[in-house]
Amino acid sequence: MKRATLLVFLTFNLSFGLSGEELFVKYNCASCHAPDRRVVGPSFLEISKKYGQSEKAIEKVARLIIKPRPENWPGMAYMPPFNIPLDEAKALARYVLIESVKNIKKEKKTDVEEILDLDAQFH
Repeated sequence: MKRATLLVFLTFNLSFGLSGEELFVKYNCASCHAPDRRVVGPSFLEISKKYGQSEKAIEKVARLIIKPRPENWPGMAYMPPFNIPLDEAKALARYVLIESVKNIKKEKKTDVEEILDLDAQFH
């Protein structure tokens, strides 16, 4: 019985991972980042503007969460590497690039496309 319970528990946890927003809280990203303003590091709007919102951008930012490159953000504080699974990094990247920007748009009723300048993004 214990094995069956453990198997169900593990399957549930693997199938239903944390959302990007939950990972943002779990890894204390708010100590350095905010969706709409610079803290110690760039805002999510700035990150989204630089990299875009494509699947390729999500992959790139996920890998940068795991292994940051300080030269990408000169003048900003050094972001330490996060030894997290790639799937969590992708969920976090999706939150940073897309979901948080949508939330800003809803909250501020702002045309985020004006801020993002879609033509100038990494693709």
